[in-house]
Amino acid sequence: MEGKIKILVVDDETDALELFKDLFASKGYEVECAPGGMEALALVEKSNIDVVLLDINMPVIDGIETLAKLKQKKPDLPVVMLTAYGYDEELVNKALGLGASGYISKNLPLAQIVHTFKTVLSTIHRK
Repeated sequence: MEGKIKILVVDDETDALELFKDLFASKGYEVECAPGGMEALALVEKSNIDVVLLDINMPVIDGIETLAKLKQKKPDLPVVMLTAYGYDEELVNKALGLGASGYISKNLPLAQIVHTFKTVLSTIHRK
């Protein structure tokens, strides 16, 4: 990939969007934000997004449904799932089955979130 990696952060919580936007921008990433699945789908259509950080639990269309729709539109787009509810094996397996590239808990310390994201990103680009 040339230039900065462009991340789309999708979360219905404004505080989480701001936190992730600031966190990843400070690490040199270009960051777009969407407050829900419908907005994320629209942004992916018109922007050149390299990777998506997608909250699992959102109103209207949840992260699992959004993931499925994203993968229909762009099967090779890496999507990393976010959750504030700890490890839910059933949800993780469902997301991975639909093509998610990984899973990050929002409850981790910020440095660990960035480290986990970079680890997932490195495995995506080795493929």
